[in-house]
Parts: sequence; C-alpha cells; structure tokens
Amino acid sequence: MDSQINEIKSRIDVVEVIGGYVRLQKAGANWRANCPFHNERTPSFMVSPSRQVWRCFGSCGEGGDVFSFLMKIEGIEFVDALKILAQKAGVILKREDPKLKSERRKYCDISEMAAGFFEKNLETAAVGKEAKKYLKERGLKDETIKEFRLGWASESWDELLNFLIAKGYKAADVEKAGLAVKKQNENRWFDRFRGRIIFPIFDLHGQPIGFGGRIFKENADKEAKYLNSPQTFLYDKSKVLYGLNFAKQEIRRREKCVLVEGYMDLIMSHQDGLKHCVAVSGTALTPFQLAILKRYSDNLILAFDMDEAGQKAADRGIDLARNLGFNIRVLILPEGKDPADYALSHPCRLETEAETAKPIMEYYFEKVFHKFKADSAENKKEIAKILLPQIRQIPNQIEQAHWIAELAGRLGVREEVVIGELKRNREGNDVPSEIDEITRETAQKSPNKPREEVFGDHLVSLLLKHNLHFDVIRDFDFSPLKNFTFALALEHFKKSDGEF
Repeated sequence: MDSQINEIKSRIDVVEVIGGYVRLQKAGANWRANCPFHNERTPSFMVSPSRQVWRCFGSCGEGGDVFSFLMKIEGIEFVDALKILAQKAGVILKREDPKLKSERRKYCDISEMAAGFFEKNLETAAVGKEAKKYLKERGLKDETIKEFRLGWASESWDELLNFLIAKGYKAADVEKAGLAVKKQNENRWFDRFRGRIIFPIFDLHGQPIGFGGRIFKENADKEAKYLNSPQTFLYDKSKVLYGLNFAKQEIRRREKCVLVEGYMDLIMSHQDGLKHCVAVSGTALTPFQLAILKRYSDNLILAFDMDEAGQKAADRGIDLARNLGFNIRVLILPEGKDPADYALSHPCRLETEAETAKPIMEYYFEKVFHKFKADSAENKKEIAKILLPQIRQIPNQIEQAHWIAELAGRLGVREEVVIGELKRNREGNDVPSEIDEITRETAQKSPNKPREEVFGDHLVSLLLKHNLHFDVIRDFDFSPLKNFTFALALEHFKKSDGEF
C-alpha cells in the first residue's frame, strides 16, 4: 500500500489539486492564498511544489500533503481520498475488488444517464415545460434549475426503463439502481418515478446517486407528494445530506451550517445567498448525517418548518446534535414561513435572518411559554416538567444558573425552589437514565419501531459522541438489538480497525 501511495504522490501535483479549490498566487518558489480553513484577510496559506506540501501560517496552523488537504477540504476519510487521487493519477489500487468497482461504475452510469434523461424531459416534453413553468413560479431561476439539474419524469410507465435498456442495461440493473420497480410475481418492470418533478441527489463530488420526485399535479389520486429512491448500492438516505456537495466549502469557510427540511427549501436558500445550507430529505435527521456535518463545522442552525411535524423534527435534531457536541441554534422565520416561501416573498433576506437564530434554550423557553401560560399551578408544573430536563443538560454552571433564574422569574417562584426541583428530579429514583429517557421519547415519536431498534439508534449516537473504540464494546452481545443502523455502525467499526 505504501508503494501505491508514493506512486500516487509522484504523479499528482499538490499545486494543481489545491488550485482546484482556492485561488493560488505565485510567491517566489512557492504559492500562497487565503486559508480555506479559516477566515483571514492576509494570505497565510503556503504551498510548496518542491516539497509537495502545504501549510497555514495563520491561526489554524493546519498543514500536510495532498492527501491531508483533500481529506480536510472534502471532509472525507483517508480511504476515500486515496480512491479519488488514485483515479486522478491513473493508479489501480490492488486491494480494490474489481467486481465492486465495476458494479459501482455501472450504477453511477445508470444514475447519470437517468439524470440527463430527466433534465432533457423538463426542457423538451410538453408537460415538462409546464413543470418548469411551475418551478419558475415558485421562484427558481433558469440557472438554478440547471445547477441543481432538476428534471421531469413523464407519466409513462416505462419511458426511462426503455431508454436505459436501449443503452445496454438490463431491467434488473435499473431496478437495483432504484429507478424501476418489478411487478410482483411477474417478470416485468415499470418506472419508479412517473409524473413527477425530479431532484437528483448527489454525493460529495456531484455524482447523482439517488433521486427525489415531487408530484406535479396536486389532484393526482392517492399519490404521495414526495417519492424518494430506495436504498441502493450507491444511496443510503440515512448517510446523505442533500446539497452538501454545493455547500461543503462554504460551511467550512463560514464555520457553521444551516439545516433545512426539503429540496425546495435547500435550493431556494442557495439561490437566495444562503450557501452554507444542507437538507435532510426523505428521512429524519440521523447520527450518521450529523457525523458527516461535524467534519465541516461544530455550529449548527436548524431551520425546520414550524408546524407540529417540523417542531418535533427540530426537537429530535437538537437531542441528537447535542449528544454529538454541536453548538445549536434554531431559526424561526417571520410569519412561520419555511425557507423556500420566505426566500420567495422576501428576496435576499435569508442570510440576515439566519444571523438571528436563537440559542436552543431561548427556543425552548419561547415554545413552552407560548403553549402554556404561567397562570396556574398546573401550568407551572407542566412548564417546569418540560424545561428542567433541558436546563439540566447545560454543562456550564454559569449558563445553567442564568436559565434557572429565568425560569424562576417567569414562574413567579424563588430560585431555590427551581434548584430544589432540579436536584430532586436528578436524585429521584423514578428519573430515567439518559438512554431510557431518549429511548422513551424516540419510541413515542416512532410508535411502530421496536424498542430494541430505538435503543440501537441512540447507541450509535453515543458511540459517535464519545469517540469510542471498538475494543470498548467488542465483548458485548448486541444480537438482541436487530437494528440495521447499529449493525452498519458495528461493521464500520470492525473494518476501520476499531475507530469510527
């Protein structure tokens, strides 16, 4: 492996690779630029072509070779950087399974062809033109539609399938790519996406790996508003954040990330200038997605819809992100609008609004006191019941004391009463553990999910939060969990020599 790494380094010019991300200027025998990993006015980032290394002489002090640069700028692991640079250098990695490589290439090609097919339909098909007109009425510009490669899937049962078969692919391959569905008990397939506006979902490098489809005609009988690709060889919705390929460098530069709920929220936010923005689509926020975001920034702004579902999603996101050590704020837009609608009605204002995002305790206080008036003993009890567990999780004693005083003042009681209740709940035998509490809350939000699956989801979060080594949990028997997410995490631990 070392010989292959050295061969890649000998074929790759660090100046060329870094120059693809930052604007380099000649400085004698070296090159310089503003550091892409922190904000600065005077260039302190230096690249040495003779030594094939880079270093920031500013506040971050980062440095290394071409591998470390790609890992940091893209937020990827060494093995991913190795594959990217090997392909760029024309080096075949000996350990890579040729069969798996061939499979991945095949499904990448199918997804790329499908994306192009949908794009063309949006421009040329009669109903596709209507769909494009609708997108423009929603506020999207032509250049935005092209940038995000939006498309149209006709109402035909097999138009895409026949197109891909004509390109030499089997119907079974199209099914495995998530683009076709096989009829039960029949050797026949039909297109998964029909009569929908198509949103390609990209990996970190801009390769289409999945698709989301929005129904165009609202009166379509019993059709779900959104339809997403199933899990495939390329696509796992629990590990993908929509728009991260567009936002990753801006998130790192701004040192914060805005998280929204849907495709249109994300696209309209980017068009409006909020470039450090990604979306969860087709799934609730997962520990895996947060672990990916943490490679770029520890600062997270949740900008979910403020309806009941959106507030529940925000609360769950806060719980997960807090477990992973994020600094969290919540953005509540005026009039309760979602980011897409707000960007349409108030152009060029989203970025300014994002700066007003509330710290999580302000968000919780505002939400609870909006729901309950502190005008009765029963309401005061309910308010304390909701807010005390949140105050308890604050690690800084000064900040905790501030919110104790705030709660006491708004309830009209002495601080000693709130402190006593806080201690009583903490020491009481009936207070559930952190795992029991979150398992219970998550189970309430997912009543159809078995308890062992809920526990497995939370255990993944704890592993990520505390950076546990696999040796710590190697001897435990987790077989009763039967949890897909946890099984994936364990498999990852084993393959990565015990580290996540």
